[in-house]
Amino acid sequence: MNEYLFGGAVEQLINILIAFMFSVIAFYPSIGYNLIRNYLQSAKWPWYSRIDETVVQGALPFRSMVDELQRNENIGGVVSCTEEFETKALWSTMGKSEWEKLGIAYHEIPMVDFVGSSSRNEIEKAIHFIDAIGKQGKSVYVHCKAGRTRSTTVVVCYLMAKNNWMPNVAFEYLKSKRPHVLLRSAHWRSVNEYRRYLDHHYQSHK
Repeated sequence: MNEYLFGGAVEQLINILIAFMFSVIAFYPSIGYNLIRNYLQSAKWPWYSRIDETVVQGALPFRSMVDELQRNENIGGVVSCTEEFETKALWSTMGKSEWEKLGIAYHEIPMVDFVGSSSRNEIEKAIHFIDAIGKQGKSVYVHCKAGRTRSTTVVVCYLMAKNNWMPNVAFEYLKSKRPHVLLRSAHWRSVNEYRRYLDHHYQSHK
């Protein structure tokens, strides 16, 4: 039995390491692809998008964007869905320390790119953070590397919690605001798990 448990743990660790290595290797080609798409098709492939009165979803924030985000979007908080190396891989990107120096609240919910997602508890913490910033009359910039998948997981769950929407309704609404978002199977599992949690929560409070 112990051998089976140990073998399973090793296999899981290997899979995690492979996923991490892939995300590191793919980082620069992927960010380059998104920069080019944004340059060529800024209307169809915006760097960030206003989702509702509280949430702005986007790609990695650059220092050159900060004034615009604060002035035009009233950003008072940031939810980062990236791994730590991603906010340090380019000298011009904004990470935790850079935001906090500006007095912007910062929350991390790291996910491995392409295949990684997050637990229901971590998603719930991110949503509480968004709600708290919203109550201050400020907006929250929710981002991953490209603003397409990991950040979409959080924003879809936020929309479900806020509006009591089903996953497909929340996702389609989000697509109407940011057309190039997508969810892969791991992210859909997290979203559906969070919907089940909301259903249980609503039932227990009737």
